[in-house]
Amino acid sequence: MEFKKVVVGPLQSNVYIVSSEGEGIIIDAGAEAEKILSLVEGISIKCILLTHNHFDHTDALGELKNKLGVKCGIHSLDKTGALFDFEISDEEKFHFGKTSLKVIHTPGHTPGSCCFFVGNWLFSGDTIFRCGYGRTDFPGGNETELFRSIKRIMSLNPDIQVYPGHGPSTAIKEEREFYLNIL
Repeated sequence: MEFKKVVVGPLQSNVYIVSSEGEGIIIDAGAEAEKILSLVEGISIKCILLTHNHFDHTDALGELKNKLGVKCGIHSLDKTGALFDFEISDEEKFHFGKTSLKVIHTPGHTPGSCCFFVGNWLFSGDTIFRCGYGRTDFPGGNETELFRSIKRIMSLNPDIQVYPGHGPSTAIKEEREFYLNIL
């Protein structure tokens, strides 16, 4: 199992391609479809999963779907528009290669924000960043729900590596220190 990361768009969004045995899933579709497509060569992409419905995580979605011939999933609370093909839900699993990805619904940044758990990796979208968390002042944001979601994430194994929607990676154990004074 492996993943590749590419940083795209004006807000420097992280897009991830997680793969196992030649099959994979794209997490988020920020922008610059060609940069993303350059990383999927040799990988049979099963679907695109979105952590949430903000433009900096969805701008390349149409082009990626057309070029790869795949469908896109997003949580029902963030599903607006024709580009989203199916709804994902908390604890749902997606299988590819010899592994699976589990959805963790983490509302707060948006009502339908989700994190994706694969192996020892958590792809957190804009729920948490290294020493930070996503904004809640956009429509649908809710700080109380976000902090509840962060508490859920902080209950995971401390050795889990966290790969956010923006910025550098971190680990649960590092973030527990940061959140001690906030939660």
